[in-house]
Amino acid sequence: MQTNPLIPDKNAVFMALRPILFGVAYQMLGCRADAEDIVQECYLRWEKTDAAAVRSPKAFLTTIVTRLCLKRLQSARFQREVYFGAAVPEFLETEQTASAPDHSQLADSLSVALLVVLKALSPLERAVFLLREIFDCEYGEIANIVGKKEDNCRQILRRARDRIASRQPRYQVLPEHEEHVVRSFMQAAADGDWARLIEVLSEDATLVCDGSDLSQGPLTVQGTDAVVRLIRERAARWLGEGALLRTLYFQSHPVILAYRDGFPVSSIFLSVSGGKLQSMCVITCPVRLRSFLIQQGCKKV
Repeated sequence: MQTNPLIPDKNAVFMALRPILFGVAYQMLGCRADAEDIVQECYLRWEKTDAAAVRSPKAFLTTIVTRLCLKRLQSARFQREVYFGAAVPEFLETEQTASAPDHSQLADSLSVALLVVLKALSPLERAVFLLREIFDCEYGEIANIVGKKEDNCRQILRRARDRIASRQPRYQVLPEHEEHVVRSFMQAAADGDWARLIEVLSEDATLVCDGSDLSQGPLTVQGTDAVVRLIRERAARWLGEGALLRTLYFQSHPVILAYRDGFPVSSIFLSVSGGKLQSMCVITCPVRLRSFLIQQGCKKV
């Protein structure tokens, strides 16, 4: 039996959307295993669906995932404290070790940081907030997904924003010695002054860069030459001309935020030791960026 070439393969459609679906489920539930279960249940339902009759697979599948998450949260309210308590990694809870954190896990940690803030929201508020603020859904889409009117969704979002704002931390000022290193790094990277950049880096410096979306794994390089080479290739994207740069402190680490036209394009987490940059983690995925910036109260400039 021949397949119609005009109709996309169902499995390929689902796999292309899977990172987004997992992101919704993980942000809603705060538990990776539960998010995987929800995505698997969504896939089983998708298999039984006539894909040709679905106008927008993304909207259809996002609706399924969101409603499954709402059902799970509403049927297990007493477990929510367990979900969020267990989800917070040591990097965000305490400063237990003097060594630099594992930057390869930082992207997940940023999502968890937002999950801790979202703990204050009801399941419905959490769904509306995430769909609008993290995944950029229109109010009409959100209304269809959660089964509410658009005006109700706007009110729910306002309440959620107020609760989130009340839990956001205040900015911390960078210590003077770290601020000098950070500014030297920013200037050298922006100007393409690679000799000066080498002076700022430690010999065993590491750099981790996430993918531009949730489906891509991190790229890790180590050593001065490798780090400089990667920065040279991508500095224009991270700290390019026309970007507005802001620095802040997050969990004892200096962070550089880059904005263009009021929207975040990258965040660079730095670890300074002995007056040198020891490690860097660059986040460019829009979903991860929004998770961090909303948690910090600085989504837009």
